[in-house]
Amino acid sequence: MPRRTLLLAAAICFVVAVLATLWVVRNRQTPPPQIAQEAPKVRVFAALRDLPKGARIASTDLAVREVPVDQAPSDAVTDIAQAVNAILLQEVRKDEPLRLSLLIPPPEQLREFRVPLGLRGFVLYQPFTEGAADMLLPGDLVDVIATKRVGDTTLAEVIVQRAQVLVAEHYTPGVSREQRLREAALTRAAQTSVVGATPEPRPDGGSQTAPPPQAAGAQQPATMRRIVLAVTPQESVRLARALEEGRALTVLRNERDFTSLPPLRSPRVVPTHRHEPPPARPAPLRPAPVISAPFPPPRPVQTVVVYRGTQREEVLVSR
Repeated sequence: MPRRTLLLAAAICFVVAVLATLWVVRNRQTPPPQIAQEAPKVRVFAALRDLPKGARIASTDLAVREVPVDQAPSDAVTDIAQAVNAILLQEVRKDEPLRLSLLIPPPEQLREFRVPLGLRGFVLYQPFTEGAADMLLPGDLVDVIATKRVGDTTLAEVIVQRAQVLVAEHYTPGVSREQRLREAALTRAAQTSVVGATPEPRPDGGSQTAPPPQAAGAQQPATMRRIVLAVTPQESVRLARALEEGRALTVLRNERDFTSLPPLRSPRVVPTHRHEPPPARPAPLRPAPVISAPFPPPRPVQTVVVYRGTQREEVLVSR
């Protein structure tokens, strides 16, 4: 092998060794690239289009979106069952995550009952001490007794039989049922948002979460019971008339008693301090009836007056 070829090969090896050394030194000085860590995300339900206030939400109005945990609302809807059929309290824009605090349950869930088909829901307000108001529960069967005063007498009558109790709850003056149920819905939403919060340490070493907000009317004492009965239209008319004339009291009935009683009324009680009745008026005199005889009528009698001195005498004269 010629000497020139050996020198050329040695030069090439030297250049390759220098380049390899430079590459190794450079790679040692350059830190390895950092792998970017993605922020944790959570699945929430957002509006597919603009939803107006008061709209009833359907499953086709929502879509699943993944948003970072720090950008998701604390009360975001994470389960579609929490939002379907709910009513919006305010407008929601497209792609905006839905929040539990903006939802109230549908009317049938707010009422917690449904009026049976063909019947009417009649509302009674009764003090705790009247009838069976203090012990009634939804689903109980009751009869309704109407009472009224007639002079010095109290009359009672059964006007409704076997009516089902749809609602039996405490009634607080000044707090409507809608307001109370809405506050309860907001309280549930607040409790849901508190579930994921970091518990606060207690002095005894335990932990506790923040208490839910109290309803506005929670401190007001209830004075009456609100009772909703499922009655027929005719029974609702009788109940309205009974409340206008007097009172309506509820009495419990056995659930297996399907008998329908005839109309029941209390007997009219004569008062103890009765007054003497006025004397009866005499009946007007009537002419005696003429009785026709089977014999012919007698002939008329003719008389003649005869005077003898101062004496007067009638003498019959025959024909």
